Amino acid sequence: MERLTQELLVLREKVAMAESRVQEATGNRRQQLLLMLEGLVAERNRLNEALQAERQLYSSLVKFHTHPDSTARDHTLQVELEGVQELRGQLEEALGRSLERLSRLETQGTLGGGEQERVRALPQHA
Repeated sequence: MERLTQELLVLREKVAMAESRVQEATGNRRQQLLLMLEGLVAERNRLNEALQAERQLYSSLVKFHTHPDSTARDHTLQVELEGVQELRGQLEEALGRSLERLSRLETQGTLGGGEQERVRALPQHA
């Protein structure tokens, strides 16, 4: 009886240690996911700011282009407008990738179990 009691105590200790390791691993994984999420949100904010600046520049260039003074100026403005359009496409692609990563992180967190803060839906950019 004493031997069984001793074995039971040893098993309880092993179970407690295993549970402790699982909780620690879960906490570490959650912390990693939160840090990744914070980085992605910061990246999204920087990209949104850049996209807004690009839109303002594009708008100004379009207004400027409607009142041409010379053929050279027209050509220069056209080249700049094309460059801005390319930049806009790159920014929108980067935003799309960031949204995709955020979605994957949210899915990983949900599949990982436990409490998971939901990522709020991010606006689509045209």
